[in-house]
Amino acid sequence: MEQKQSNQHEIDYMPWLAKTDEQKKEQLQFQARMSEAYTCSFGTDCFVSPRALFFPDDIQMGDRSYIAAGAIIRNTSLVMGADCSINAYAIVTGKVTMGDGVRIATHANIYGFNHGYASTEQPIFKQPLTTKGIRIGDDVWIGANAVILDGVQIGSHSIIAAGAIVTKDVPSYSIVGGNPAKVIRSRLTNDLRTPQEKPKLEQQLQAFGSKVKEQLEPLLRHYAVSTSEERYFQDRLGFKRTVRAYCDAVEIAAMFDSLPPHMTKEELIATLQSFQNAQTGLLPDPWSPPDADRDEPHLLSDHLSRYHLLAVGYALEVLGASLLHPVHAVEQFTTEQLYKQLEALPWENGAWGCGDWIDCYATGLYLNLKHFGSEKRPDDLFGWLQTHIVRTSGLWGSPTKEEGWLQPVNGFYRLTRATYAQFDQPLPYPDITIDTVLAHSRNPQFFRDDQLNACNVLDVIHPLWLCMKQTDYRKEEIVEWAKTHIDKLISLWVDNRGFSFQIKQQAETGLQGTEMWLSILFLLADVCGVSHSLGYRPKGVHRIESAYQL
Repeated sequence: MEQKQSNQHEIDYMPWLAKTDEQKKEQLQFQARMSEAYTCSFGTDCFVSPRALFFPDDIQMGDRSYIAAGAIIRNTSLVMGADCSINAYAIVTGKVTMGDGVRIATHANIYGFNHGYASTEQPIFKQPLTTKGIRIGDDVWIGANAVILDGVQIGSHSIIAAGAIVTKDVPSYSIVGGNPAKVIRSRLTNDLRTPQEKPKLEQQLQAFGSKVKEQLEPLLRHYAVSTSEERYFQDRLGFKRTVRAYCDAVEIAAMFDSLPPHMTKEELIATLQSFQNAQTGLLPDPWSPPDADRDEPHLLSDHLSRYHLLAVGYALEVLGASLLHPVHAVEQFTTEQLYKQLEALPWENGAWGCGDWIDCYATGLYLNLKHFGSEKRPDDLFGWLQTHIVRTSGLWGSPTKEEGWLQPVNGFYRLTRATYAQFDQPLPYPDITIDTVLAHSRNPQFFRDDQLNACNVLDVIHPLWLCMKQTDYRKEEIVEWAKTHIDKLISLWVDNRGFSFQIKQQAETGLQGTEMWLSILFLLADVCGVSHSLGYRPKGVHRIESAYQL
């Protein structure tokens, strides 16, 4: 009996020692009790010590992540990726998001909130708390007794030295230490940028991000419309009404941890929820409805309904809400019906649309899993994708004579966004995919300055960014391509109006172009290791964090 208690004590402080079936069973039972008391989700082989102290609002733990005895998790919205650990007596509080492989040592303190102190007429303890949140990238080691303050973003592959007091963003691959913490050196031994180039690029991005933040409210008000009957957002002035405009306004504001002006949070939630059809769970556009004689909701036939599932579903999550009804049209698919539909899609000449269909279907699965307690998983979908990928290209579908690789590359983005990226699964052939996507990125038919549009650039940079999570293959070329497009983008911002979807049509700025290009710019900067300089992070459809741990 003493030996068993001793072993359990060791496991509480060193969770990786829990290996027996009995220990795992006890842990699952404890997790079930936690889920009854709090909003929690746990990946495979997680361990949370009963000796840790919990007062959370929401916890999401990825596979093989640990919280050891004595850790204090309080008043927090905590997202942990896979293979993360919070060791004994560490404190995590406020809004904190971690990537994969984050290790937090003993007695580290992570504070994702702050006390308000603007007023000198009122005691500080009576002033409202503020929360910007802390974001920690992948593969980060936070040393013992380190302190990280609210609003900080820590780049991937960084090391926070023991005792460091981190008050500012940390670039990727950095080692920082001291009070206040400063960069001691970079972990990169083959960084392509010269010392002179590094600060210039980062300063450009910082200045750009600050400018966008300053112009955020007048920009969003420019696309806001008020009538005697209602208030709404419009993609472009004089343009037809769309569902997407509301979502783009929400996501642009959320990049800066804000809300769009003109409508209250409650009004936005109610409006977005009202677009859903209770019977199908889909979201047809009331201003561009599908053809009633040709629409087949059970087959997800309407392209606007498909995209709105993404746009509205994620925008509601950004607002702290969700759809009112499950996505019944997705839930009803059997594996046999799914495979029949996937085989019927036009992979030979329309792989982009095929990816769009899968994006909707997989997002419907995700929304049902997360918000409606569904047990329907995407395992059969991943099985089909694994057996139908073209091994010589790393993509799905075929190039066409007229458009080359455009259809398969753009389709790859759409389908992997909702599957491999959304559910945090490794890509089958990342090196081969990089070869194909880079070849496409040099096609002058789509990548001349006068031809660039947001879809085509996004559908290159996101696949490259996703592949780089698994490999450094051809990294130098990817970084160079990204830098070239960063330079183009930041010079084309229109003050208080944003970006146009077609990069050279600056007179046609809109919410869609602005939301997409801001997200693209973040991805471009992220592959260069300098996204922290922008001061914002994509949310919603274009968020870079995985959404659900299978």
